[in-house]
Amino acid sequence: MQFSLGTRAVFSIQCRSVEARNRLLGSAALAFGGAFALHAVEHAFRLSDVLNAPDPTGLDVAECLAILQFLVLGLAAFFAAQAFFSPSEDGHRGLRDAAALLAAAYGFGLLSAAFAAGVDFSEPHSHPYRVAGVLDGVFIATLMIAALLAAIAFSRRERARRDYFLGWTGIAFMAANLVGLMAGLFRSETYTDQSGLGTLTFGLNLGTTSLLAAAVAGAIAAFAFFDAAQVESSTKDSVARRDLLLTVAAGTFAFFGVLLLGSEAIVAIANSGMGHSGAEVASTWFAALGALVSCAAAVCVIAALQPAFARELQRLRMAGVSSAPGQQTTHR
Repeated sequence: MQFSLGTRAVFSIQCRSVEARNRLLGSAALAFGGAFALHAVEHAFRLSDVLNAPDPTGLDVAECLAILQFLVLGLAAFFAAQAFFSPSEDGHRGLRDAAALLAAAYGFGLLSAAFAAGVDFSEPHSHPYRVAGVLDGVFIATLMIAALLAAIAFSRRERARRDYFLGWTGIAFMAANLVGLMAGLFRSETYTDQSGLGTLTFGLNLGTTSLLAAAVAGAIAAFAFFDAAQVESSTKDSVARRDLLLTVAAGTFAFFGVLLLGSEAIVAIANSGMGHSGAEVASTWFAALGALVSCAAAVCVIAALQPAFARELQRLRMAGVSSAPGQQTTHR
């Protein structure tokens, strides 16, 4: 009887732990959805700026496709959040559908990059700038491959096979960000020639450098999943090691978000000082807000993977609530 009661107590604690973890992961998915929505607004402002130009260059189609891309990405994030908040009996079906929707969204992004590259080749840009436009398309295509690999992973019932494909998802994510880094390096020469080594150039180069942190995060996540796939049974030690590595990957991704936030803020301030249009400045600030929300999403992932970190966040939140003026008056 005592053994049965003890087993029930342990099972109840485990259920609550899983529910709390899913709740935090669902919150992270919603936060990423919010970041995607902010990026859609960013491109809406860019579209407004393009349409107000005296001689449209054809970038309006690219911006419309970019808006559609981020709207579909936000929808995919909502599906992922629903999968975490209301887990279904058939396992990871909701996450598989969300990953497939991510791939479809990046298909719109690939079309957008193709239109933008076409505009670059039709204008008298430098050769490195045109190469960067082509690499933008490769960047999006590699992200689409990563999303497809994730969809395949979540369609596998065996944990080892699922972790194996998620490992390749991390590799594809790393490769995509390295391609994005190369594109930024090709553009850096053009930025330096046009603006010198000023504030704008520093902000743009900081954004390029941030992609290295995202690539490192993908590499760490890939190693975590490949390592977990080598273990035939999901032991407590292997799960703890995987979660620890994924926590490091999420922390590295949060660092990427911080660098990107600083980059977009610097670029927005520089554009404002150089007299650029209000729509262009507003679009950059919305990009900065998107980076900030992505950082918050990464913190939710860390809290989900490390319960001790989640408890510390809860303690800080409660301490902040109790120290509020209204609460102090109530306690008195």
